[in-house]
Amino acid sequence: MKRPNFFISGAPRCGTTALYTYLSEHPKIFMSGVKELNYFASDYPNVQKISFKSVDDYHKVFEKAGPQHLGVGEASPFYLFSKVAFENMRQYDPSAKIILTLRQPVEFIESYHRLNLSLLREDEPDLGKAWDLQELRQKGQSIPKSARQSELLMYGELGKFSQYVEKIFTIIPRSQVKIFLFDDLRNDPRSVYEQTLEFIGVPSDQRQVFPQINANFENKSLMLARLLHPPQPVYKAFVKFIGLFGAGFMEKVNIFYNKVEKLNTTRTSRTTMDPALRARLQDHFSADIRKLAVLIDRDLSGWLKG
Repeated sequence: MKRPNFFISGAPRCGTTALYTYLSEHPKIFMSGVKELNYFASDYPNVQKISFKSVDDYHKVFEKAGPQHLGVGEASPFYLFSKVAFENMRQYDPSAKIILTLRQPVEFIESYHRLNLSLLREDEPDLGKAWDLQELRQKGQSIPKSARQSELLMYGELGKFSQYVEKIFTIIPRSQVKIFLFDDLRNDPRSVYEQTLEFIGVPSDQRQVFPQINANFENKSLMLARLLHPPQPVYKAFVKFIGLFGAGFMEKVNIFYNKVEKLNTTRTSRTTMDPALRARLQDHFSADIRKLAVLIDRDLSGWLKG
């Protein structure tokens, strides 16, 4: 049986879905049918879409991968923030390749906050107010009912990418880690795609078309969104119930669920952030941007301008 040999590991809202989609259409690559398995992030059990009782359960997701598939992978953006995911990956396969996509942190927080709103994991529509709620939420207060993990509402920490990259470099050899910037994917998706294929050892399929994937969106029906994203106790009970039928059944449910969720979204234009808030967030992340630039040996001076 083919096992995954590469992982798109974050960050969310930084192009992971686009890269996952492009790679899944390559004839010599097999990507899991469900994105965001989060199998290795055992410290984030509430974001795991399938309840894997064993590594054999996990492998069932890839059982359709054949000898023609040189690359077998999955994409779970929350791996980046997990305290245990990369150590678990290293133990699973010391030679596994890790792909990260990172974004200017203020842009990331702005987009990630909107995503949380659409998934009902955030109930404060004003980003500035949501930012100010972090201290309370760290104490377990003002947590939205549908939030999966309260740690994933700590915007100020999530956007400090250097701490996560630095930790990964202590676990995974740098030669096995490929880091792209969202700017790279936005400006030249073909180059990112070709570099990714080379990194995971898969020949080019000469792909030329790279449509925009997972752009800004909002729910068409709030009622349907509430049905799809119920309060956490209801969601956990539902996952436990469908888990009785095994990982394969859960995969099918998730594929159907994702299709319904996609039908309930519509593209929306990007809003303009209040300049004072942007300056405040920019100041919060500036030191980390400088540190990240050294870590990944990239010029991130443009990120310092906000």
